[in-house]
Amino acid sequence: MVGFRNGANLDASQPGYPPATADASASFGLGADFYVHPDAWFETFLERQTLRFQADPNTFGIGRFDVSVDYLQFGGGYEPHPGRTRPFVSATVGLTRIGTGSGSVSDGIGFSGSIGGGMKVQIGRRAALKLELLGYATFSSSTVAVTCGPGCFVNFSGTGWYQLAARAGLAVRL
Repeated sequence: MVGFRNGANLDASQPGYPPATADASASFGLGADFYVHPDAWFETFLERQTLRFQADPNTFGIGRFDVSVDYLQFGGGYEPHPGRTRPFVSATVGLTRIGTGSGSVSDGIGFSGSIGGGMKVQIGRRAALKLELLGYATFSSSTVAVTCGPGCFVNFSGTGWYQLAARAGLAVRL
């Protein structure tokens, strides 16, 4: 699947300084659906987004750094109408990992979930285009510490991380 998720702002630890900002960016993933009934399935997916932050070097010690946001989710879906175009709803629970590829990291992992909906459009006997909108919520009371370069140390803390996503994928039924 290929998607697009919103960005984020990170506030500086000193008040009055500009935040580091990351624009919305692409996400990529792989999922599997296992039908347990003709109109319901169990699903699992792994999805990754890289947020590319722009920061004031005087505040953060570095002008750019990347943070990855990974979702591993398990749940299910329901599509009430048979036919060529089938609307559906889905809900999942799982884990979110927030980390970086550079510097030293104390990765943060929190419990998360998603709720969404969309449609599957049949394009062959065993293939469909899957289009969906999702809302993610990650719950964690921990702090994630990221050293993103010389002089760049960022703390993520709080009780939640929320994202919206739009994604499309090719579903192949075996």
